[in-house]
Amino acid sequence: MDRLIQTEEKANRKQIHILLILNLFIMAAFNMAHPVTPKLINENGFPSYMFGVFFALMAVANYVMSPVWGSLSDQKGRKKFLILGVIGYGLSQWGFGLSHQILPIMIFRLVGGTFSICYITTALAYLTDLTSPKERMRYLSYYTATLSLGASIGSLLGGFIGQNNYQYTFLAQGSFCFVLALVLIPFIYQKATKSEKHEKIVIYLEHLKPRRTTLDYHSAIGILIVVMALINMTTTSYNSTINYYIESVLNMPSTVNGLVLAIAGVIGLIMNVFIGPWLSTKVAEKTLIRYTTCLTGIFLIIASLVSSMVVALLCLVGFVAVSALVMPIQQSMVSKLADKDYGTVMGVQGSAKALGMVIGSLVSGFIFGIGPKLPFVFAGIASILAFVILGRFKEGNK
Repeated sequence: MDRLIQTEEKANRKQIHILLILNLFIMAAFNMAHPVTPKLINENGFPSYMFGVFFALMAVANYVMSPVWGSLSDQKGRKKFLILGVIGYGLSQWGFGLSHQILPIMIFRLVGGTFSICYITTALAYLTDLTSPKERMRYLSYYTATLSLGASIGSLLGGFIGQNNYQYTFLAQGSFCFVLALVLIPFIYQKATKSEKHEKIVIYLEHLKPRRTTLDYHSAIGILIVVMALINMTTTSYNSTINYYIESVLNMPSTVNGLVLAIAGVIGLIMNVFIGPWLSTKVAEKTLIRYTTCLTGIFLIIASLVSSMVVALLCLVGFVAVSALVMPIQQSMVSKLADKDYGTVMGVQGSAKALGMVIGSLVSGFIFGIGPKLPFVFAGIASILAFVILGRFKEGNK
């Protein structure tokens, strides 16, 4: 029995390493278009608020589909949905980049959100399947590090490829996704799920029913999911605005946009590979998440209000560094509180994330026209609110 357990643990560790490596490349592919999206908006003569609208449409699809993909992967296995998500996103990005009218682009944004969250939700659920609660925080930090490094690589590639013609980036992005989907087939094995052999498929749609709530938001897990929404409101406001700010206010080329995103990714990588795991052994997760949400808000608000460029840049670096720690901490805490159906739980969490993205991107897009720094102030306030709400967190109350 001990030998069987050891064999399974060894196989799981191998799959974790494979998943992390593949996720690095997939996140690089998923992030290639970010540096050139402002150029797409400007060259097609779209109004400035469309950067928020495009982001919000993708997030709406995330909200609707995240629990659906989570529940389906709980029942039918993770592998097929990992592959489906990558292929679908590649196709949607071809449509996004090659279209010149607002309506088709909006449709492709919805499709892109549907398939990107298919991969992301399933990958998180699969990582949860493979890890024990004790080691989960460490591997979630590594997973988040692959997000950061992948975003850096993808941003650099996308900004360079599309510096003369943004459509080249979208064409390369879709092609890269198809190649990676083929690579997933032999390297990811189909881990059995408890419902996989059931003939009847049950799809989670509770989040779409017109009821007051489907979750006790006074419980520990409910508070953490609310915090997820607020933190994603913060990061989305920053991420969606900084690209357009660099392109339209500072008049910098897409290569500079890619470089800024890449530097942020490297900072996130350092925080999640070295600082995050070390802090998790020294500070309780409950304390750590409160400090990080507070600091992210303070850094953003100061950066938005000061006139000194040096102080603003230092605060933005501080924000990027500290905010990189929040997601793995929150995900680790939620996964420990979830007794079963990790895919569904991660799906509900993904919907909270998407809700934060919708609000963050729409608000940022429309207030950008009033003042280009206002989205950063809004983002800081959302993070401070998350810090206040975390004061009600009690670990024993699931």
